[in-house]
Amino acid sequence: MKSVGARSIFNARLFLSGTLLTTAIVFGGGGTPAPLAELIVQLVAIAVFVAWIWLVERSAARPKARRDVPLLVLSIAFVAIPAVQLIPLPPAIWHHLPAREIEVRALALVGSANAWMPWSMSPTRTLASLLSLIPPMVMLFFMWRLPRGEQTTMLGLLGGLGLVAALVGVVQLVSGNANWLRFYADTHYGFATGFQANRNADVDVLLIAAMALLAWIVSTGRVFASLQNKLLLTVFLFFMAVSLVLTGSRAGVGLIVVPIVFGMILFVPHVRVRGWKLAVGGAVVLSVLFVGGYALRDNARIQNTLQRFDQGAVRRPEIWADTVYAIKQHLPVGSGVGTFRPIYDAAERLEFVHSTYANRAHNDYLEYVLETGFVGPLLLFVGLIFLLWRGVAILRQTESRTRRNQILFALAGFSVFILHSLVDYPMRSMSLAVVCALLFGLMSGGADGPSRERRGKKRQGRRSARS
Repeated sequence: MKSVGARSIFNARLFLSGTLLTTAIVFGGGGTPAPLAELIVQLVAIAVFVAWIWLVERSAARPKARRDVPLLVLSIAFVAIPAVQLIPLPPAIWHHLPAREIEVRALALVGSANAWMPWSMSPTRTLASLLSLIPPMVMLFFMWRLPRGEQTTMLGLLGGLGLVAALVGVVQLVSGNANWLRFYADTHYGFATGFQANRNADVDVLLIAAMALLAWIVSTGRVFASLQNKLLLTVFLFFMAVSLVLTGSRAGVGLIVVPIVFGMILFVPHVRVRGWKLAVGGAVVLSVLFVGGYALRDNARIQNTLQRFDQGAVRRPEIWADTVYAIKQHLPVGSGVGTFRPIYDAAERLEFVHSTYANRAHNDYLEYVLETGFVGPLLLFVGLIFLLWRGVAILRQTESRTRRNQILFALAGFSVFILHSLVDYPMRSMSLAVVCALLFGLMSGGADGPSRERRGKKRQGRRSARS
C-alpha cells in the first residue's frame, strides 16, 4: 500500500525531466566563458539520467516507447561528427588534410611531425563541444520516453521558466547600475538578459517559452474556462512582448511574428464568436496593444532597443566575409567542432581588427560549415527535411488536438532557431540546445502511457486489496 501511494504522488519521470530543463535554463546560458556553470548542467544531466535508469526503466509500470529509427540515426550522426574528429589519424592521412602545413612544420621542429593527430585542429575544444551534447541528448531521451500528457506538462514548465526569466530581466533593468541578478560578468549590460549572458539567447528563450505556455494553455483548455483566464492570458502576452523588446535583440523583435502566427493558428479553431462580436473583440485587443505601446513610447529602455535598429549590423558582414575565407581554407573536411575562435583569429583581416573579438561567426550555418566541412551542412539539410516530413505527416494523420498543438509548437520553435541562426548562434547556448532537444523529442514516436482500461483494472485491484 505504501508503494502505491508513493507512485500516485511522486512522478519520477516528470521530476527528472523537469530538473534537467530547469537546471539548463538557469545555469546553461553562460556559454564557453562560463565553464563552471555548464559543468553543473552536464553533471546534473548525468545524475538524472542515472536516476532515470534506476527509477523508471527498472519499473514494471514504465511507459512503452515506440521505436523511432530515423530520430535515433539523426541523433547519433550529430554526436558522431565531433567524436570522429577526435580519433587520432596516421601522419599519412592528417598531413594531407587542408590547412595543416604550418602544424606539420611546427611539429617537425621538435621531431614530432610523424605523430598521430586527430582530424580536429583543436582537440580540447572539440572534446568540450562533444561533452556539451550530454544535456540535450539526455533531454531528447527523456522526451522520447515520456507519455504525451507528460510532454504537454513539460511545455507548461518551459513556459513558466520563460516567465521567470522575463521577471529576472525586469529586475535587472529596474536595478539600474546595481545590476541585480546579473549572473555573468561578460554580458549585455543595459539590456534584459534573464538567465542568459547573451541578449539574443534570452530573446529565443522568451519567444519559445511564450509559445510553449500558449500550447499548454490551449491543450489543457484552461484559457476558455472563464473571462478571468482570458484577461490573464492577455496580460501575460503583453508582458512577454515588452520583455522581448527590453532584451535589445533586433532579430528577436523581428521574430515576434512567429509566436503571433502560432497563436493565431492555435486559437482560431477555438473561437466560437462570429460576426460583430469577433470584430469588437479584435478591436479591443488591438486597442489595448496600441495604448500600451503608446504609453511606453518614451521609455528609455524601449528607446535603447529602437536605437539599435539605426546602428545596423556593421561588423557582421565583415565577420562573415572572413569566415567564408576560412571555410575555403579548410574544405572539404572542416577544422573541427568548437574551433571557430582560433581559426577565425588566423583568418581575420588586419584592417578589420577591432577592440572587441569575434567569439562566434554570428551565422551558425557558416560556423558549422567551417567546423565540419561538407558533412555538417548535409546532415542539417537531412534533419530539416525529416522534421518537415515528420511534422506534416503527424498533422495529417492525428486526430488528437493535444498532439497537433505539440507538433505546431515544435515547428514554430524550430522556425525561431532556423531564422535566428542566420544572424546569430542560438544553438551554442546549452540552455537553448536542451530546449531544441525538447522540440526534437516532441517529433518522436513518443511513449504509451497506461490505457484507461489498464488504469481501471489497477483501481479495481486496489479496492479489492483494501477490502
